[in-house]
Amino acid sequence: MKRILAHRISCIMLWLLLFSCLKSYSQLPAAKEINAPMFRISIQNGNILVNKTPYFSLPDESGNYLRSTKAVALEYGWQAYGGKAWHQTCKYPNRGIGVQYMHVMRRNDLGHPLSIYGFYNGNYYRSKKFQFTNRISAGLAFGLATFDPNDPVPNYVISSKVNAFIELGLGVAVRLTDRFSLEPGFRFTHFSNGNMKRPQRGINVASYTVGIHNILAHPPQQPFELPLDNVKHEQELVLYLGIGSRQIEFNKDSGDLYAETHGYNYLMSNLHLGYNYGLTRRFKLGVSLDGFYDGTNGQEEYAVDGVLHKSKVPFKEKLGLASFIGGEVAIDRLSVMGSLGYILIEKRFEESTPKFEQRLGFKYHFYKNLFAGATLRAYRFRAAKAIEFNIGAKIPLQHVAAAQ
Repeated sequence: MKRILAHRISCIMLWLLLFSCLKSYSQLPAAKEINAPMFRISIQNGNILVNKTPYFSLPDESGNYLRSTKAVALEYGWQAYGGKAWHQTCKYPNRGIGVQYMHVMRRNDLGHPLSIYGFYNGNYYRSKKFQFTNRISAGLAFGLATFDPNDPVPNYVISSKVNAFIELGLGVAVRLTDRFSLEPGFRFTHFSNGNMKRPQRGINVASYTVGIHNILAHPPQQPFELPLDNVKHEQELVLYLGIGSRQIEFNKDSGDLYAETHGYNYLMSNLHLGYNYGLTRRFKLGVSLDGFYDGTNGQEEYAVDGVLHKSKVPFKEKLGLASFIGGEVAIDRLSVMGSLGYILIEKRFEESTPKFEQRLGFKYHFYKNLFAGATLRAYRFRAAKAIEFNIGAKIPLQHVAAAQ
């Protein structure tokens, strides 16, 4: 029940983020950004979601289970007060960098992660005294204990010294004074390596949090606004190449792991061709066709003896075609993407991953129409398939029409 509830909450938060800006806005003439430095300290009380993972259900020698966590985070960033279109369309968010230390209570065998990340706190609703907020943060986590087959009870949920840190959240901000706000909320935190090294079940933590947000400079009484033009429903083609790696994990009938298969990486690649339609100033609805190569497809069929035979599966049986539909939210040069997909063409094996899959990722436009980013591909809304790093370009269709 906890697993189902957590998955539903995380999915709801993702789609709330993607659709939070469906109100129509348009372009604002170039102006100077108005920002104020800010600092936030927050504490979190959480619970590890066991997800029917046996390791989480085993007590240590003192009878303690892996359950509760406590965390403290320090963040520095910038509070937006206007001057750019995205400030207004995001209802004056704040963003920056942070560090979080999470302590797993009464147990040391899982480690205690230290995470460094970037964060973005947007607003669904904003008034002078109250805000209803959304949050997304991503970075790297260090300090988790890794899998060792020689341990009495092997920790098979984490196998990498460095893992991805992803956090989604909802909350409110109550303005106490001109510079201080109280911020209670909910957080869903995920640690994993995106299936780049196995064994890897990942760690999910659901928690409630409370923080103090301090503006370090004298803020304006009201954010600065400029008149916005009518909406332009822009259209574009998107093309990118994604590359990543993936491992597979084998289980004997007894449930023991084949340690010999750990450390073998397979290539994952993806060629994306998509079309986006701008519903609002920030939100784009998109569809795509993706040709992909999955080096793991069919490999378990030929490793029943615990020995890998990479050449057994023909190249063409590792190729496939998938279709996706999803959305993209623009935050200045950064875009957050989410989509649902279905594999149309692929050689199916008994251990092939499900046809229905999900993607969550981001891209950063380092030049006007060129970007780089990363995408997490998953299935069953919880199991990572691979992390792909991509580089690509968007082609505005009005420019194509003008050229013709």
